[in-house]
Amino acid sequence: MTKSSDASATTSATQRSVNTLTKLRNLASAALAALDAAAQFKPKAPPPQIVINDDGFAVALDDEMTQFSDRSALAAQLAALPERRLDIVFAGRSALDLNFTVPNGPFRDVEAMIDSELAFRSPFQRDQCRWFWVAHETDNGDWQVQAAIVLNTSIDWVLDAFSAHKKQVSTARRHAADGSPRLTVHPDWATGKASHTDLSKPAHIWRTIPRVLRLPVISFMLLAVSTLVCVVAQSVRYNDAENRAVAANATISRLAASQAATRALQDTRMAGNAKLALLGNLAVLLPDGVWLEQIAIEDDRLTITGYGPSAAEVTRLLATLDGLAEIEFGSPVTRDNTQNLERFRINATLTGALS
Repeated sequence: MTKSSDASATTSATQRSVNTLTKLRNLASAALAALDAAAQFKPKAPPPQIVINDDGFAVALDDEMTQFSDRSALAAQLAALPERRLDIVFAGRSALDLNFTVPNGPFRDVEAMIDSELAFRSPFQRDQCRWFWVAHETDNGDWQVQAAIVLNTSIDWVLDAFSAHKKQVSTARRHAADGSPRLTVHPDWATGKASHTDLSKPAHIWRTIPRVLRLPVISFMLLAVSTLVCVVAQSVRYNDAENRAVAANATISRLAASQAATRALQDTRMAGNAKLALLGNLAVLLPDGVWLEQIAIEDDRLTITGYGPSAAEVTRLLATLDGLAEIEFGSPVTRDNTQNLERFRINATLTGALS
């Protein structure tokens, strides 16, 4: 039992250390990704939108919707647009929504778990659909994922038209039934790169960081490394102190158990001595012709079973003892005619030492 408690405590402390290191690592990755995003130019106004809904396909520009049904109609719309970046909006039943939770971990591991979970939950084959998702970290460290799955047949020809007219997907959006945005992301299939590719290629990130920001970035990374070292050292000291505390608690528990066993033995011995004293007193008190079949003591209750010429005389004699009270028959008195004796069962309450 002690070993199990020690192992549990050590595992808990180690898990807390791992969670802290993971959060710091993810924080550094997020900071680098933010620097990379800051180096990109943001559009001055919201881009046009390609809307895919239950009614078909449309181009939304300045609150005006222009429907199209095939690639040639879309090509005409794209050719008339000066903007190079457009959003794709999935509304209605054009996408399948999924919600689930994955455990905490480094970003790349979390992404792999999310992709595996989507592949498992999707009703379509992997080569028949695309998906995009967002994840939010919960208070307990897990990641709550919102995802949307779309069929390739509804988006491939749109992306081909984009490529032919040198257009790019700015964001993929999923709207709820009431028209409100449910999730907005830059999906990997819109750029041809894997999700968070920039996070997995430090050299690429370094080239995108302006020179004036590189020294602060190096300082931040050194600070992060120093923080990690301090956290690890503190975790080791904490684990050692916690292990010693667990060992001390185990020792105290063993001593308490030993003391409890000793008290139980003492109580048993005292009970045995009380029974011997009772037998001695009854042997002196009861007259000849009375013989006892059983004497039982449970807590403060005394039960005497036996035979005698007069059961009433036995109760009268027992009443003379100072240590007995509430003397009464536990069952009706019966007479054994073969021995001309009365069989009795007498109950009493022990109130102290018998004298």
